[in-house]
Amino acid sequence: MEIMKNMKVALFVYDISLTGGAEHVAMNLASEFSKIYKTYLISIFDQKHICDGVHLYEMQVLSKQNISITINLMKLSSRLRRYIRQNEIDVLIAITAGVVTVADLAAVNTDTKVIYAEHSNLENRTYGKKHQLRQFIGAKFSDIVVTLTERDKVNFEKIFKIRKEKIYVIPNWYTPNTDINEKNKSLSKNIISVGRLEKVKGYHYLLEVAKKIYPYFPDWKWDIYGEGSLREELQRQIKSNGLSGFIELKGNVMELSKVYGNYSIYVMTSLYEGLPMSLLEAQAAGLPIISFDCPTGPAEIVENGVNGIIVQEYHIEEMVQAIKSLMEDVGLRENYASKASINLHHFSKENIMKKWIELFKQISNN
Repeated sequence: MEIMKNMKVALFVYDISLTGGAEHVAMNLASEFSKIYKTYLISIFDQKHICDGVHLYEMQVLSKQNISITINLMKLSSRLRRYIRQNEIDVLIAITAGVVTVADLAAVNTDTKVIYAEHSNLENRTYGKKHQLRQFIGAKFSDIVVTLTERDKVNFEKIFKIRKEKIYVIPNWYTPNTDINEKNKSLSKNIISVGRLEKVKGYHYLLEVAKKIYPYFPDWKWDIYGEGSLREELQRQIKSNGLSGFIELKGNVMELSKVYGNYSIYVMTSLYEGLPMSLLEAQAAGLPIISFDCPTGPAEIVENGVNGIIVQEYHIEEMVQAIKSLMEDVGLRENYASKASINLHHFSKENIMKKWIELFKQISNN
């Protein structure tokens, strides 16, 4: 594949000092792009140098405090425009709708092409009207839209009436961990869930499911890994529902991949996802997955009835029956586990980088 090595690529994020998924994706992309292209990493707030070969644009006036992007839109876009002109940036990738308005305005009357990379999805309404407006602006005024899933690509085309040729599907990649614990997972009587302790992860559904399962399987355990604002509330609910002997909040752990060997089933009850990396991690660890068919991602990662079960979104009784079917049948768990990673190659770094390189090639030829 022809590679445009003279191309200058910049990734643009809200706050690189954060540890969220968008920032993690930006750093991964910057690291890989810098092996091929002249690469820059631009952050609005609390910027810091990330790694060799990646140059962070430091907005000095904003380095110590957060300010409103909406109120300071002209100031931010003016600073960004000056930077992309000075450095002759060819492609500016705005990661998330949160920064795309700044990117689109900054690129006006420049030769820079803007790629709006949606990190979540259009069906997630938890971020409010301002976020939806930014998604609209990104879809309408960016040169290219990149979604994480096919489902979201269709939504962008239908909701914003933009040409499908303008939309590309490029998932995040998954890097396998070679240190995964390889115990006989199928014999384990432990369930695992992973995710921030926040409303969007659907833990209220998880507790309703757990209440119905626990009386039939009192010798099983269900561990939840993650931290968040709902810890105390969830802990109270676990206790008040008599689930203290069944569910345990394990908090955050280093090298989570090493604990997957203690479990035989992975369950996800999220209301929304972008492309849930936790499902890819669970598959790589050889775990069968049971997940709500939430927007977006699970249905494009898990092959229903082959290496896991996709449950109609937010149907508690259907989720209960799906989990019970695996808890009762070690043979079924082993069968799903043996096919857990059959789809992982679609999310390899090699395949995802090929998609980005091809996109850059098309941009350079236009």
